[in-house]
Amino acid sequence: MKVADQRREKTKMGSIRRRDVAIEAAAMIMLEEGKVLSKKEFDSIARPTGVRSGNLMNLFGSWSRLVGFIEKDHPDIWAQLHGEVTPEPVEEEAPEPVEEDSSKPDPLEALAKASEEKEADE
Repeated sequence: MKVADQRREKTKMGSIRRRDVAIEAAAMIMLEEGKVLSKKEFDSIARPTGVRSGNLMNLFGSWSRLVGFIEKDHPDIWAQLHGEVTPEPVEEEAPEPVEEDSSKPDPLEALAKASEEKEADE
């Protein structure tokens, strides 16, 4: 990858000094590798990653804290890293209206009748 291409990659993503950009960058790198990487594994990646582990350590203080942020902020990526299948939201069918027995009095109707103003018997 040429130096100009690397610069474009960095500017496309935004400033790596922003934590949200750094979290997303680290999550995407881990997703490309197919697992949650340790700091040592992250350092051993031969290709340019766009973010160094030292930058991530400066932003988050520890590697486990970075991993915690990835889990919290990107649950979809986290599920893919752990091989979990995220269930698709299934539309539930509306229950069919059940015909009520007309012999039973409607409690709301009785309440409405009780709350009506009564005529004065004068």
